[in-house]
Amino acid sequence: MAGSVAIMAVIWLCIQSLGFLGTGNSLGAYTLKTTFQNEVPVHPSSPGYDQRQDRMVTEEFKAIYVPKIDENALNSSIMYGNMLVKLMSRLEINIASAGIGLLKNSPSHSQYLYSYPSQDALEKAVDAIVAVKASSFLIQHHCRRYGMNYSECARFISTNKFEGTPLSAACELNKDFNCNPISKYRSIDGSCNNLENPKLGSALTAYRRLLFPNYIDGIQEPRHERRGIHALPNPRLVCTTMSSATEQPDASRTLVVMQWSEFILHDLAYTPVRKMVANGLPISCCQADGNWLSPRYIHPDCAPIHVPDHDPIYSKEFVRCMSYVRSLPVLRTDCSFGPVEQMNQVSHFLDGSTVYGSTMEKSRELRTFEGGQLRVEVRNNREYLPTANTEPASLCLSSRCYTAGDDRVNAGVQLAVMHTIWHREHNRIAKELARLNPSWYDELLYQEARRIVIAEIQHITFNEWLPILLGKNYCKLGVSTGIGHNHEYNSDEDPAVSNEAATAALQFLKSLKQSSLHMLDETGTVNQTLRLKDNFYKPQTIESEDFFDGIIRGLTTQSSQKMDINVVSDMTHGLFKTNGNLGLDAVSLDIQRGRDHGLPGYNYYRKYCGLPVAKNFADFLDYIPSEMLKKLRSLYNSPDDVDLVIGGMAERSVDDGILGPTFNCLISEQFSRTRRTDRFFYASAKMVYPFTPDQLANIQNVTLARVFCDNGDKISQMQRNVFLKPELGNELNSCNDFEAIPSVDLFAWAEKAKAYR
Repeated sequence: MAGSVAIMAVIWLCIQSLGFLGTGNSLGAYTLKTTFQNEVPVHPSSPGYDQRQDRMVTEEFKAIYVPKIDENALNSSIMYGNMLVKLMSRLEINIASAGIGLLKNSPSHSQYLYSYPSQDALEKAVDAIVAVKASSFLIQHHCRRYGMNYSECARFISTNKFEGTPLSAACELNKDFNCNPISKYRSIDGSCNNLENPKLGSALTAYRRLLFPNYIDGIQEPRHERRGIHALPNPRLVCTTMSSATEQPDASRTLVVMQWSEFILHDLAYTPVRKMVANGLPISCCQADGNWLSPRYIHPDCAPIHVPDHDPIYSKEFVRCMSYVRSLPVLRTDCSFGPVEQMNQVSHFLDGSTVYGSTMEKSRELRTFEGGQLRVEVRNNREYLPTANTEPASLCLSSRCYTAGDDRVNAGVQLAVMHTIWHREHNRIAKELARLNPSWYDELLYQEARRIVIAEIQHITFNEWLPILLGKNYCKLGVSTGIGHNHEYNSDEDPAVSNEAATAALQFLKSLKQSSLHMLDETGTVNQTLRLKDNFYKPQTIESEDFFDGIIRGLTTQSSQKMDINVVSDMTHGLFKTNGNLGLDAVSLDIQRGRDHGLPGYNYYRKYCGLPVAKNFADFLDYIPSEMLKKLRSLYNSPDDVDLVIGGMAERSVDDGILGPTFNCLISEQFSRTRRTDRFFYASAKMVYPFTPDQLANIQNVTLARVFCDNGDKISQMQRNVFLKPELGNELNSCNDFEAIPSVDLFAWAEKAKAYR
């Protein structure tokens, strides 16, 4: 360690002596106030940021003259960033040589599989790491010395673009895209959806921000537990204080609400973790027994969670350290220096990437190239997803894991069933299209079936799931698709998923999970129960006799947990449990991830969403119950410090939905924009080849109940709205009753039928 410090010191002196730091051009000086208000974009829904993080937007400033950073200084900062990456590679080699790594039979290994970064993602991340380190360099040498705080510096640095630097080529927005403007079908990776900016919304690009990020150093250091004013509480302590394992089932909503939420989250967002740059090995942040690593073996990308000495669960097993590896970075969308941004490894569109993948390689791996079909494996006369033979699914502890459009398919049995249902749905549609159109070739059958499946997923999401989440607010906020075609496509908006929705708001689904998963027979009797914590990464369980249909019936009849801050113990200390007694804590990891991503506190998003800014904890009483408020006050020093994921989950529900106003706002914003920015959205009239009125009317008949009926093993009855429990007005009906449970009549896609229209 001392040797590394000495090397750094020598290199630092060399850089200074060679004049690499740059001095800027004093003739280009301008006021800080003008720069921030005119050059840094502010979200139009936010009238201005407030309090200590963003006061520059709402307060008058003294005129601070900051020299413009010239091209030489920018290039010098990149040289410095490259140097630090090389030094980090040397450290990684030493860590690997010492045998520090993940044990395959451990919860941390499953956590790594769940957030596995692809090789393409890793290659893109290297440039981002250099840019982040260069930005930190610029902060220290080109604005801090002028009396600016870190947040002000970060905004100033973000006005500097990569143009004229070695990073410019890596960030050219439309590089290597050859779009066909009259293509009927969307690309696999999301590119070319926006013809003006083909890269927007594509896989391996950054999440967007609703609010400017909040890092301690302005660029990358997360808000964390520390001494001093506004210290943040320990994530694990927040979990054990705020969350109780008390189970309160929802009176009317089924577990399908939870499972569809997870399925859609995976379609929109996949945040990979960092790996070692030098050798591509996974990073381990704790010892295998839950103790701390020696400081010399802690990777710079580690942000492990300290487990308090008197933790009610982990202390009994002498666990002191919970591993957390920071999320993989990516270059900023506007090709600028500035705070670190996190990568979305899947496309940002709601486009069935869970079924088809977000890379051409994955999509081809899943296809038979005959009859438009996806690959299956037949066992016990039933079709299941193909067995994985490539990473990450091939690294599963299970004897057999599946490959699907999204490798997280294997994380739980209910998720595996949902993936299998939609895999079968594609093949069912492709077979019927082939029967109706004998002249259609493989590619046409595949693309048409894919187009229909994506439309079905979109329709179910917007017309069955979102009303359950948002309640009366659903139509008021303009999220509903309505009937028929719409003309809402807007190419001027960024389709990227918001960091806030992916990292915090959509994580509400963890509150809905049940610890016991019921399986029902055809009479509706619970004949078996699976424990959630015992079935992580054991997807082949669904192949046991009658389990597949039993899990579907359980999802559609068992109550979800009530949406609140309370999360079942299987998630708060059983996540990814392997052979031991304990797993990880999902709530602590979500808190840490929010801080890693630089999400400002809950109070700032209250203002973004039009709620009063809390000046003291009592101001939270408008939507947070008093018992929760007492706990928040005992943990956090200031209302500004409350983590978004905690504040949002602690809120009472509004408008007959299941979410509080803040998460309701963030999710409404996300899905409204998801619809408006998708040129291929199923109801859009802006497509070059929109669905015909007959086709669209049929798609708008689809329900998740019909998809379950058509693709279960022998499902015979289902309620029309599977997101709500079967009761009067939503009774169980025969799957053969097509009036009660309508279907998509694929005759609307028959070439002969077109001739008569």
